[in-house]
Amino acid sequence: MNSIATAPCAINVPFYGTDLYVVNYCGEPYTPMKPIVEGMGMDWMGQYTKLKQRFSKGIEEISIPTTGGIQKMICLALRKLAAWLNTISPNKVKAEIRDRVIHYQNECDDVLYEYWTKGQVTNPRKARQSTAKQLTPLRQTVERLIATGMGNIYGDIWKLVHKRYEITTINQLQPDQINEAIDYLDALEGEYIQRGQQETKTAVTPVGSRRVLLYLDANGSVTGSLPIAPDELVASWNTFAELARREGWIVMHKEEVFEKITGAIKNLQ
Repeated sequence: MNSIATAPCAINVPFYGTDLYVVNYCGEPYTPMKPIVEGMGMDWMGQYTKLKQRFSKGIEEISIPTTGGIQKMICLALRKLAAWLNTISPNKVKAEIRDRVIHYQNECDDVLYEYWTKGQVTNPRKARQSTAKQLTPLRQTVERLIATGMGNIYGDIWKLVHKRYEITTINQLQPDQINEAIDYLDALEGEYIQRGQQETKTAVTPVGSRRVLLYLDANGSVTGSLPIAPDELVASWNTFAELARREGWIVMHKEEVFEKITGAIKNLQ
């Protein structure tokens, strides 16, 4: 039997990056199966054959109003969705969507039913998971990093944690994620320190010259600087003497001068 689902009875349920479309058919919720199957990375025709063979009493072809007009879609009764999900082996799907398949199997039926019956979904992963006491080490880490000036480079440090764990408040972190978040921030601090050392080594302003002599400590950090004029150079004594001789200068060590003077005196005698 074919039926047209009316717009007021159609809802979109956001679920792991995929919109699961639910419609009312004869007073019962149905969901189009092709978007779900393809969203899980599986072949639609193979699953369609399975649906016809094993869930023939729970599938209907329903005409659904869309932005592109009315489209006919194969839909499965929501009460049958969990049973169908249990027929899917995560090991038979692509590795990159395996976690999504497992999430669908564990949560899809509960989330859809709650949305349909209550009009909204309370995501258990978004509720408070950690206590204030458990979060104290993380708060202390963030406060320490802010005090060191790391926020000048990375902006709002809390937002980095929110983005990494896809949360809106740190209370939503699982207890076992707290130490992981601290390690993540410690790694960022290491990058910040390394970047600061690089900037220290190069942050020298020449005065009256574009050449500068840098004084470094044992760790390679700049401790001082000295501008070098265009007619000045930095070289070893031997290199300096060789360069001077090339320019026509007579350059000799004092012992060499003494020997030449002594020899000249002996010749005069």
